[in-house]
Amino acid sequence: MNQLLYFVLDLLADFTRVAVLRQFGAMGLAFGLWFILKSQLKLERRRWLGEGRWPFLKRLKPLANAALLWLCFALAAAWLLAATGVADLARYLVRFYALCMLSRLGLILLLNYLPAKVVQREDLQLVRPLLVVIGVTRLYSQFADLNELLAIQVIALGKDSLSLGALLLLSLGTYFVIVGSELPAMGIAALIRRVFTISMPAYRAISMLIRYLLVAVGFLLILANAGVNQALIAAVGGGLSVGLGFGLKEIFSNFISGLWLLLEGAVRPGDVLLLESGGNGEDPCEVLELGMRATVLWRDRDNVELVVPNQTFFTQSMVTYSGLRDRYRRGQVVVQAAYRHSPRIVIALLEDTARSVPRILAHPAPKGLLLGYGDSAITYAIRYWIENPMDGIGLASEVGIAIWEVFEREEIEIPYPQYVWHQAEDVPGKNA
Repeated sequence: MNQLLYFVLDLLADFTRVAVLRQFGAMGLAFGLWFILKSQLKLERRRWLGEGRWPFLKRLKPLANAALLWLCFALAAAWLLAATGVADLARYLVRFYALCMLSRLGLILLLNYLPAKVVQREDLQLVRPLLVVIGVTRLYSQFADLNELLAIQVIALGKDSLSLGALLLLSLGTYFVIVGSELPAMGIAALIRRVFTISMPAYRAISMLIRYLLVAVGFLLILANAGVNQALIAAVGGGLSVGLGFGLKEIFSNFISGLWLLLEGAVRPGDVLLLESGGNGEDPCEVLELGMRATVLWRDRDNVELVVPNQTFFTQSMVTYSGLRDRYRRGQVVVQAAYRHSPRIVIALLEDTARSVPRILAHPAPKGLLLGYGDSAITYAIRYWIENPMDGIGLASEVGIAIWEVFEREEIEIPYPQYVWHQAEDVPGKNA
């Protein structure tokens, strides 16, 4: 660790050299020149030639100011090289900024083939962290030997030791393998889907399997290049096997269940499921994402996301409204009316009331039913159809309120239960 501190102090001393400060000053002036040109030219607000013919140019507009900044940096680096003969740091900044611009251009091109959400996620999780790692390592290489820094021993494991380079490879390498495996897996799965014309659920399952395979192979390569003892790898593998059999069996079960759901296509993103809500009836929830361990559902009534283990779909029965077939759902409101009202009149009022509520479908038409004769009232039901299952609870409330208002206007009584108690006066043996 003392050796690592020595490298850090030496790097800070290099930053205070006159030649380095001169280059930082020149790049700062270039940045100031760019700021003035940016405010005067206003490249992003101008209409480009051919913009109406090629909509792709609109996506390139944000790169206009970035290209102008790169030009200012390049001019400053050329002036430094001509005036002092020393411009290594300035040329590094020009090259690194060019790499950043190329990454932006690549992401813009990917928007033509991938959803914007996927591209944005890859930008935040993969591209930007990778640029930071490249930028920091290349910047250090301008002042000192990077290989010498990476060879510093930071962790001792018995007779073996772990260098800084191996530690960074294990941590950063694992992260980039996990994050960076998504796009290659999607590309390979898309190619397989085009060749063999497989369904979308099977495509998702294959994509997920390929990603896990890439992660496994990448992790093994990282371990091999980091110089980790093979006996340690075997011990960890054996521990994982025992863990799968005991402590991790639920995770492994959810993994297999998720794979089966993806292949079978019984549950898909966009479907609406009815889940039990702890004695409060059924809550409609929309499937947002189907993962290998759990499924993410969105519940409308309180705007929350529910994470449901995949094996739940195999151990419990659920009602699903597929987004690929029609999502119509039948709703029902149960109400009681007094015996003195004609059932035909009550049923006609119920049907007319349901038809007057917005978002209740006219076809199939609402249907009123007499369900049974109770002690104090006749029980009726009005059944209707709605287009979006997520609106079921709210529409049931609207129908119930409309029925109350119509019954009040038409003087339809909803009676309270009534009980009559009779006391026997002369019971044999009462006074005995």
